Amino acid sequence: MDNSLPTYNDDSGINSLRGFAYQIRVFIYYLSQMDKDQQIEFETLEDVVIKNNYDSEKIDSTSSSFCSYFKTSKETKVVQVKRTKINTKTKDKLLFNWLILQSRNPSISKYILYTEDEYSNSSEIFYNSPKDLYKKVIASNSKANALISQVKEIYGDNLEAFITDYKKIQMKFKFISDKNIDKKILEGFSSHFSGTSDTFYLLRLKELLNYITGEILLAVHHRKAFICSFDTMMKKVEDIRSRIREDQYEPDFSSFKKFQNINLSSEEVLNSREYTQLLSCKLNEQRIEQHLLYLQYYEDIRFLFLENLKISTVENIEQTTYDNFLSVVEDLQSEDRDTPIKRLNETKKLSNSNVTKEQTRFGSCIYLTKEDIEDNKKISWVD
Repeated sequence: MDNSLPTYNDDSGINSLRGFAYQIRVFIYYLSQMDKDQQIEFETLEDVVIKNNYDSEKIDSTSSSFCSYFKTSKETKVVQVKRTKINTKTKDKLLFNWLILQSRNPSISKYILYTEDEYSNSSEIFYNSPKDLYKKVIASNSKANALISQVKEIYGDNLEAFITDYKKIQMKFKFISDKNIDKKILEGFSSHFSGTSDTFYLLRLKELLNYITGEILLAVHHRKAFICSFDTMMKKVEDIRSRIREDQYEPDFSSFKKFQNINLSSEEVLNSREYTQLLSCKLNEQRIEQHLLYLQYYEDIRFLFLENLKISTVENIEQTTYDNFLSVVEDLQSEDRDTPIKRLNETKKLSNSNVTKEQTRFGSCIYLTKEDIEDNKKISWVD
């Protein structure tokens, strides 16, 4: 086993991270910088609607509505992320967010604006004098839940308090224009996930990204903050290390399914053999979708095994699945109770010592119903 730290001579490792929202990648980077007695939080500052299916563009386009806190027992740093060209409207919104936070928590030690280098943003956020910005706030007639209205409610006629907090934020401000956040992430987690090949290092890292992204989306949906302490992160790191190794690949199914989209109105899906076979079992759409997720999950694992020349592992999984199916059909026919749904359910129940997760076993059952499976391994829930 390779115990050296990962080294990348091309962009393959970096490119594999780019499907994730920039906002979340920055959060992951700060996660990699944590030490004992530290935690990082992801909070929603405004109402943001994000669909169940993961949408990185939606998250990045509403990045001003999110904020991260990097906390130790002694200080709190606020991090806001922008992956766009920052205009005066954006600058005002950032300052309004920070004024609200400063009024609630005067002990904040740093206000960080984190941007991507390609947008050539500058650190000139404080383009307005505090008096001019205050006049703008007081003159506003925006709706009550708007940021500017919240600032107006907090400071009211107290110009002095407004100027004091504005100047404190200005003194605590830090601007970061980053050229390559993904490279920083790869380097940041090298000590956590080292001890394996580059391929499995990336798989471990993506598994962590999937998990954190899923937890953040869940927190946003419920309008709660997602909090991850150093101890929590290290427990997850150990969990991932135990499931994703050179001899084992078991991604977390609950995280995996958050990034999948089964389109049951797609002609490709409707015309597939695996779909029509599930349809013969008289399953409703939700159950069909669930079984097609099992299929995608197994295909992901199967591809990784084949890519790493573990052909015998795949053959053993699928041969055992097919043997289980034949046994089920024999039993059902001998008892005169053979139906498609019984074939499906009974085959899923039988063990397969080549896998440890039920979802992998279930997925292999659905995979063998595909059209291009050779006849000596092809499963049919209905003949």
